[in-house]
Amino acid sequence: MPDGLNSERLVEALTLLGERLRLVGAAPQELVVCGGSSLIAAGFVSRVTRDIDVLALRVRGEEIISARPLPVPLLEAATRVAADLGLPEGWLNNGPADLFEMGLPEGFASRLKQREFGSHLTMWFAGRLDQIHFKLYAAADQGPGRHVDDLIALNPSGEELAAAARWAFTHDVSPGFRSLTRELLTQLGHDDVARQI
Repeated sequence: MPDGLNSERLVEALTLLGERLRLVGAAPQELVVCGGSSLIAAGFVSRVTRDIDVLALRVRGEEIISARPLPVPLLEAATRVAADLGLPEGWLNNGPADLFEMGLPEGFASRLKQREFGSHLTMWFAGRLDQIHFKLYAAADQGPGRHVDDLIALNPSGEELAAAARWAFTHDVSPGFRSLTRELLTQLGHDDVARQI
């Protein structure tokens, strides 16, 4: 089996998760997801990810609420799926829940892409513009690596990067973060954006 989740394994894991929820009689779950798994599911990148980052929960396709804590039946089903497929503990996690609690980009909900995995699991994948916001924030915060690669793969325009930077500055107001973001934008070939923010 491949190490981590590629496109096929992602579908396999989520389908099995939905089936596990159904079998135990759990309430249907709706998860709002960002990060690598969302990029893979949307076809923006072709790579492997180690986990699924649950940003928030959704209620009946409408209200978006905190993913902290994740529902116990969901965590129990995820543990069973991990055992079935040889996935690491925490392959489904609410690591980015802080992003939701600090505020999502304007219009976020309208750009979500819905996908059903059986009758008991609905995934809402973050849209391209929102992924640009999240990836710019993560790349400036964490430095070179997969976040920068993902950001490049999204091929953002200067206008999209400027919007993402303005949003990121509402999450980290420190002068150091602003400086790192400007350096990153310059490295990405967007000196003009770096100067204007």
